[in-house]
Amino acid sequence: MPNRSLLAIITLFCCFFSLRGQINTYSPYSRFGLGEIQKAGNIRNISMGSSGIALRSNNQINYLNPASYTATDTLSFLFDFGMNGFYNTYIADESSATLGNFNIHHFAIAFPITKWWKASAGVSPYSSVGYNIKDPVNMVGIGAVDFLFDGNGGLNKFYLGNAVHLFNHLSIGLNMNYMFGYIYYAKQLEIISDNTIAIPRTENRLVIGDMMYQIGIQYNHVFSNKYFITVGSTFENESKLKTTSHFLSELYFPGRSATVNDTIILSSTYEILKETSKGSIIYPNNLGFGISMGIQNILTATADYYMQDWSKSLIMGKSDSLVNSSSVHLGIEYTPSPNSIRSYLGRINYRFGGYFTNSYISIRSEQITDNGMTFGLGLPLRNTKTTFNIGFILGQRGTLKNDLLKEKYGIMHFGVTLHDIWFLKRKYD
Repeated sequence: MPNRSLLAIITLFCCFFSLRGQINTYSPYSRFGLGEIQKAGNIRNISMGSSGIALRSNNQINYLNPASYTATDTLSFLFDFGMNGFYNTYIADESSATLGNFNIHHFAIAFPITKWWKASAGVSPYSSVGYNIKDPVNMVGIGAVDFLFDGNGGLNKFYLGNAVHLFNHLSIGLNMNYMFGYIYYAKQLEIISDNTIAIPRTENRLVIGDMMYQIGIQYNHVFSNKYFITVGSTFENESKLKTTSHFLSELYFPGRSATVNDTIILSSTYEILKETSKGSIIYPNNLGFGISMGIQNILTATADYYMQDWSKSLIMGKSDSLVNSSSVHLGIEYTPSPNSIRSYLGRINYRFGGYFTNSYISIRSEQITDNGMTFGLGLPLRNTKTTFNIGFILGQRGTLKNDLLKEKYGIMHFGVTLHDIWFLKRKYD
């Protein structure tokens, strides 16, 4: 195994937990369910509207459908690394705020086992939670109070995938996904008119870690030695993700802790309840269909459709304003002259796309939608199959109806797909 390939594998597993603690959102909508579901796939997928169910490539890793791993060259080792930065504007009726951050997005590797059996592994974010909300209310008999809501965390997905050729045109694959992470919720009531009254506060930290599975299938046919069509489908099974809840309820008294004597300390907090319990999060079935067609190595047009029933999903036995979700993803990739020697611009992959999502969140009878356009470039490194990838997303989420919030966001992705050779015997030392 070449040194670069070994280094890529070590980097992948050293970074298994590197996505913990990142801030990927500041959206108030991330308070519900498992948080804000992140855009799926690598930079190529994201630049093409996050499509990928029917995409195949011998020099890019497409972990959206495990059946695609069979497209990897027999002697190829691929390492894909990506990062992103986001810039969000949150708009209410009378105010707005702009926030941003920069994060690691994904790591992935892919390699052959035999001519007909290929494998992949990687880690990427699944959902993000990050909000800080103040809800001022005038309560009868009490006066002005502030309800404060705070949350952070999110889930990541580590996968091990395998795919095999069943027949000349048919491939099937399986991703074994380990979902892990935590979600922290806090709620506090502050009485503005009287700063001597104790402040009630509750905290709940959900720690999640469990296995789930994704099956993928692709049928690919090339005709006239030039044109191709690929159809595919993916299915994720309903899973009960093991969850541990660390709950705390307390009263906070304004002022500092005081020492009465060597043995008595008057604390500014009074613990009412502290408990740890076991439970689960029901992750529902997720079904997707996709199609792609075009001219080999030159033009690819693709479309995906997903549907997922969140209406019966439970988080520690409770529902959370969740409804059925669906999404459409469209993408195009164009390479004018993939084998050109003189024209570098002709070898660049030009990518465009768009998406429309009916999310799994419904608030005040408004199902939150998320839609946008994408574009990007695949910049090949001279004399190799290594590619630098850049992708952009411009989108919006939410609505101003019923006193809700609209978000306008821009996300920039960039990374690299390294190509190496395995099991190639040297003729000379």
